[in-house]
Amino acid sequence: MGSLEGKVVIVVGAAGAQGSAAATLFARSGARLALADVSEERLDSVAKEIRGAGSEVLSHVVDIADEGSWRVLVDKVVDTYGRVDGLANFAAILSRPGVEETELEAWEQTLRVNLTGAWLGLRTVIPAMRASSGGAIVNVGSVDALVGRGGGAAYQASKGGLRLLSKSAATQYAAEGIRVNSVHPGPMRDRMVQIIGPRADAAATATLEVRLIAQVPMGRLGLPEDIANAVRFLLSDEASFITGVDLPVDGGLTTQ
Repeated sequence: MGSLEGKVVIVVGAAGAQGSAAATLFARSGARLALADVSEERLDSVAKEIRGAGSEVLSHVVDIADEGSWRVLVDKVVDTYGRVDGLANFAAILSRPGVEETELEAWEQTLRVNLTGAWLGLRTVIPAMRASSGGAIVNVGSVDALVGRGGGAAYQASKGGLRLLSKSAATQYAAEGIRVNSVHPGPMRDRMVQIIGPRADAAATATLEVRLIAQVPMGRLGLPEDIANAVRFLLSDEASFITGVDLPVDGGLTTQ
């Protein structure tokens, strides 16, 4: 299901848990990959592992909030592979303070990475997809884009904006064969340390895990592979009549 055989796919945020899981899955599904992240050491490690399994991979350090960095990345992909068929955007930073507690600098940085960076990616990648007669883009958001949860004002604002940016692009480019969808993870096991921060000892982690699981009807936290599978499907030709969709991958959390 969800074959990417022969497709050229850019994975941004490939050094993170979800991005690296997706890159590994895409490679097994036959994609030729371009991996991008701001973390060079981790990015090189992911690329080396996938390359060692026999897949075609290039890696490139990118600042997604910088348009020039995006242009260099896309030019490198086109020079190497001749085309761009897919973009999976996992890149994001997490900000937990509420409205009054969020500092202006943190607000601007969160929106710059999570929202402006995604917009720059769209406007850079879409011309390359147009030259290839179409493509598919998946932006990874959060259930925080779908429901108000208190706290995380900048993060929720950025992910809500990403959701509607995806819909706007989906409408604008549908007739050109370019599909744009968004996937929204619920509580994830790989985000525990980021949520807790410096207090991420075993007791704090266990307490938070119990609290989060209690919110999820399916009774467990999400895994990076859960998100990877959803993104792979939306990038594949099996989803050729799907665009502008918000897909929660949340164990039923947003059904309540």
